[in-house]
Amino acid sequence: MKPKIIHLVLGKANPNRMNGVNKVAHNHAVHMHKLGYDVEIWGITKTPDGEVIERELPTRLFRQQPFYRDLDPKLLYALSKTPKNTIFHIHGAFIPDFYKMSRMLVDMKRKYVYTPHGAFNKIALEKNKWVKKIYIQRYEKTMLKDAYKVHFLGQSEFDHIDKIIKLSNKVIIPNGQSFEELEFDYHKMNRKNIPVFGFCGRLDLYYKGLDLLVDGFAAYVKKGGQGEMWMIGDGEDRTTLEEQVKTHGIQDRINFMGARYGKDKLNRIANMDVFCHPSRSEGSPTAVLEAAALGRPLMVSTATNVGQIVEANGCGIHLHQTTAKTIEKACFDFQKLFESHQSESMGSCARKLVEKEFNWFSISNRLIQIYEGK
Repeated sequence: MKPKIIHLVLGKANPNRMNGVNKVAHNHAVHMHKLGYDVEIWGITKTPDGEVIERELPTRLFRQQPFYRDLDPKLLYALSKTPKNTIFHIHGAFIPDFYKMSRMLVDMKRKYVYTPHGAFNKIALEKNKWVKKIYIQRYEKTMLKDAYKVHFLGQSEFDHIDKIIKLSNKVIIPNGQSFEELEFDYHKMNRKNIPVFGFCGRLDLYYKGLDLLVDGFAAYVKKGGQGEMWMIGDGEDRTTLEEQVKTHGIQDRINFMGARYGKDKLNRIANMDVFCHPSRSEGSPTAVLEAAALGRPLMVSTATNVGQIVEANGCGIHLHQTTAKTIEKACFDFQKLFESHQSESMGSCARKLVEKEFNWFSISNRLIQIYEGK
């Protein structure tokens, strides 16, 4: 008998937001539904009466509670009505409501799979370090230990968790990419015949390595590099990054485009010549897979957890060490590839890689096999 599957998220699982966790939960739910499973999305949010996007499966919203209060009574009631073979998939770490939910599931003898989405990467744990250490000892360790499976998106987090707690219930399955979401009418944007380096995502200076990207690109420009850079996205570090660009005196070479969504965002990525993601810490970056599926060559760090497969499949450059110097060199290397048109074949390889290794149906099916104990 097939299990009922409930994906639990903080928010409303809207795939059109910069929050990658919501996008991943949405895609798992949609593709599992298409594979013939009974699937729901449960969202915990401060605005449970708000609108949700249309989906072919139910989305149920419950009110987020302060730390000192019990779960939303409506959530507890809904939980009591779930069949015994229900599998809960919890997306996100350091969320008090999720810990409370896990305790209820253990009491009710319901299985849950727990995906921290990169929260236990070494560098991610450095932010609010002592608060997280206390929270892990008091809550997260119990939640990790009692999970049916702990699902990691990449090797770095899979390995680092051993420094916190030894787990025999951990697995690695990366994120996927839907080609259906990439359907749009391409049009060539007005630009010079020079290489366009690009980034799309949350403008988080440290975790996304954007400080290094700006420093490396600035060095490339000052030594005669001809390219320009487009930065799509927004975030609390945008002002700092813009000041960094001004300090280097390259305001005319880096274009901050702000947050973009839907077809507008896709068309801008498709007009880039190389997609850059020099992260210091990641789970499995959805933006990289999206760009690869759009046929963009990649410049990625080891921390993205896709560097080795990108290098092995001729999709771009793997930054084995992420520094301004290695980024500067990679920019010059890509300029040569652009000028010789070799970057076009890299883009084709990137798309083929996503089709083969990161198709959402195959990724979601791998998780279903975990749910069913296969």
